[in-house]
Amino acid sequence: MYGFSVVVPLYNKGPHIERAVQSALNQTLMPTEILVIDDSSTDGGYEWVKAHGHRALRHEQRTQPGPGGYAARNRGIELATGDWVAFLDADDEWKPDHLETLATALGGQLLPDEFTILFSGYESIFEGGFREVDAFARRYAGSIKAMNFAELIEEWITFNNSPVWTSATACRRSALIEAGMFPDGRCKRGGDKDTWLRVAHLGKLLFTGAVTANYYRDAVNMTTNKGYANSVPCSVPTLDALAALHEPPAARRLSHLKNLEIFNYAMVSARTEGLSPASIVNFDGSTDPWGLALLRILATPLGQMAARSMHRTRRLLRGR
Repeated sequence: MYGFSVVVPLYNKGPHIERAVQSALNQTLMPTEILVIDDSSTDGGYEWVKAHGHRALRHEQRTQPGPGGYAARNRGIELATGDWVAFLDADDEWKPDHLETLATALGGQLLPDEFTILFSGYESIFEGGFREVDAFARRYAGSIKAMNFAELIEEWITFNNSPVWTSATACRRSALIEAGMFPDGRCKRGGDKDTWLRVAHLGKLLFTGAVTANYYRDAVNMTTNKGYANSVPCSVPTLDALAALHEPPAARRLSHLKNLEIFNYAMVSARTEGLSPASIVNFDGSTDPWGLALLRILATPLGQMAARSMHRTRRLLRGR
């Protein structure tokens, strides 16, 4: 079996940290270590970790909180001793067979050293108890699926979202370091997707075909609920740099993905603070003139009203 170091960034997730850590300790394949890196929490969560005392549990406290937990994850990667680093956010949870499922899928591959990312599906749990498995996992349920970088991009475009989700993912530690780890200091949100792109470009990805993690959408102090409207997606410069390394057909697909990420951010901005034209300057209108035209409309007051109406309608149709 393969050795997994678990990295848990913590910042004011006191109500959830016990659930997350216990789910890592209850694995059928015991991790090499569980590294909780705290960003100066003030709600008692770090005190619980320090008092736990399990031999596999290590912890460290940073004095300066870092947006998105990127600096904390990087510190955990530096301290890790396992060949693989599995990520678990402090408000999420693993099913007991998560690590074993990752290891078993990798062990069944002819050339396991080719892989830099292992990932499973996840189930979102919303306030009120509504549950939903992610679309990629629904599509490929029960099938172990290996992908190269180009195939990842195609799946990302198809589902309009990264198939790789942080708390269901493990990366080869050497690939994380070679790729530059998480973008601490470069962005406040979207750094996970940016990291998966850079690590995936170094090797292959492996999807286990199973759903082995829970994503609690009603957790406290969630990064996704914080206001980063009108920010440029963290992945934009990475996608531009990767496109420059590829021939035109592949470069166009990377440009398409960049446009999708910008558009998704723009929709959030339009229905919250209003869309600033400055946040869409990286959109490639030469490959999608109609998309650029729509974004320019969304940047008007009328477009903002329309975006808010569409969002309300979607929530009503989905029952929340």
